Amino acid sequence: MIKCILWYVIINNSNFFVMSQNLKFDNILSRIREQLNLNKIKLWLPPYADTTTVESHTDEGLCALAVKYSSLLNFDKEMCLTALKQLQKHSLDRVKEKEVFKETGLATIKIKVSSRISQILSLQIHLSDMAEKLIQKVSDLLCIPKERIKLVANGKVLNDKLDLFTQGVKNGMNIMAMLLAEKPQELIEHEKRVNAVEGTKEDLALLTSGSSSYLQLEDQSGRRLNLPEAERNALVTAMALHEKGRAALKREDYSLALVNYLEADEKFSTCTSELLKCVDNYALLHLDIAWCYLCLGNVSQIPDAEKRLKECENKFHQSYGTNMERLLAIKGSTGNEAVLFLRLHLLQGIVYYHTNKSVEARELLRRTEDELKCLKVDDASLCALFELGFTQIEARIGLRATKGNLNAAADYIHKRRQERAEMKKKNLEQEKLEKEKRRLGLCADGVHYVEPRFVNQLVDMGFAYYKVVAALQKSNNNIGTALQLIQEQPHLLQIPNLKQKVDKVFITQVTAMGFDPRMAKVALQRNNLDIDRAVAELLACGGNIEDIDLDKLYASSDEDETEKLNKKRKRENERKALNRLADGISNDCDEFLDITLSQEEVFLKEYLSLLE
Repeated sequence: MIKCILWYVIINNSNFFVMSQNLKFDNILSRIREQLNLNKIKLWLPPYADTTTVESHTDEGLCALAVKYSSLLNFDKEMCLTALKQLQKHSLDRVKEKEVFKETGLATIKIKVSSRISQILSLQIHLSDMAEKLIQKVSDLLCIPKERIKLVANGKVLNDKLDLFTQGVKNGMNIMAMLLAEKPQELIEHEKRVNAVEGTKEDLALLTSGSSSYLQLEDQSGRRLNLPEAERNALVTAMALHEKGRAALKREDYSLALVNYLEADEKFSTCTSELLKCVDNYALLHLDIAWCYLCLGNVSQIPDAEKRLKECENKFHQSYGTNMERLLAIKGSTGNEAVLFLRLHLLQGIVYYHTNKSVEARELLRRTEDELKCLKVDDASLCALFELGFTQIEARIGLRATKGNLNAAADYIHKRRQERAEMKKKNLEQEKLEKEKRRLGLCADGVHYVEPRFVNQLVDMGFAYYKVVAALQKSNNNIGTALQLIQEQPHLLQIPNLKQKVDKVFITQVTAMGFDPRMAKVALQRNNLDIDRAVAELLACGGNIEDIDLDKLYASSDEDETEKLNKKRKRENERKALNRLADGISNDCDEFLDITLSQEEVFLKEYLSLLE
């Protein structure tokens, strides 16, 4: 067994070194790195470094480079020199790290801590060690409970029960550490939220098991979607985790949002590719994950963000059309989905900026600027719609759909409300029908359920309810055959089991003749709920059916009560799980389109200023 050897490097007499969050300096670093690569300059070799000691050799070479790049890139000379020294140190460290890894098997991992002050920890560990040991050391180093730390690598939350190598961690890799609390007074609340991530998955497992109707899938118009159970459960779980992430994002709890998003991403990956082609939720998740990276200020996740944004763009074009022409044909407007394209273009522009593609970055950010001007909503119009009794979400979405036309927006909202009310009514009726079918049970073919319409039709003709159900089960919903069974061959109608529910009305009619209620129930069950035949059997045996053991009957009754209690307890657990799951999640399916664009505007101005 390989023993874990993990330690942290103390840089500048501190347990961590603080990286500048100044985007301008980051830009200088990026631009100079690009020039070094173009000119094939290696700062870890002479004349810039001593290969025998792997240390900086002299400042003369770096000073000359600083003068050159200061003139070429129009940057301050001292800033260029500082950037070169930092890049050189990074290069020398990488050389040492490779040697250590080759000689000892110890991999050096850089941990970027997402907090108000950007921190980077440099740690060494065997890749065969479990991720939980890495988390524990980060916890010890930062004096933060490990339960509040999540490590993200390659766009995935590291599983603390798996080794690092299996999860794609490599020597020299940058890993993102998310701290789910920053203030001591927030500790209790945040720990509850961390536990809630696992709790959410447990609740979803409960609510998607069996034929539960608690969680259903609907399209944007509110139409119920019917999918095979396995695919439905996978998609429902992924989408619910996505919604919990959105609820956290709304609270500006970006770390918790990202954890939920990445959990949702894992669940989406278990869905079939054909299913994912039919929904745009996965594309929206990619967009939300990239947005979280930006809000957390984590540049190390740029490669993952770039990949996700490309997937998102492809899906948007497939679903909405390259110029949203398909969306316009289906919904009659494009204003609300346009905010998603705006965020996509903004994020793509920022990715271009951080990958030294300034021309592409400037082009996309200018395009985003134009889109922002078109999509900003007038505050006075919002207030006017509020006064008419519309919600904030309805008002903003209505105005964007009608390009700011106040009267048209009000009409649009009224129409949407009416459409949703009609669809909700239709879904409730469908849900009631499906529930009734499950209650009636499967037909003899084991595929189709007894049709409630046929049951009502035959009962209206005067036939006993339970006889009708049994006849339709045996005849596979063939009304003609069912009638023949009821009228000519009632003895062929079988009650499935002795636990079949017997209506109290039937029992009361039999007990009124002086028979024991328990015997009355058994007689009715044995005679397919035919009162005359049940009474005849009881009269023939003197009211005591010989082959029925009353002790077993009592035991059966106790079992029935136990089963009832278990079902009641299960329903209560499901109700509590549903309430926990719904906490913080909006009932408005359009809320994801209700983006104020205020954050987008701040990021846009910041990055445009960097490109000037």
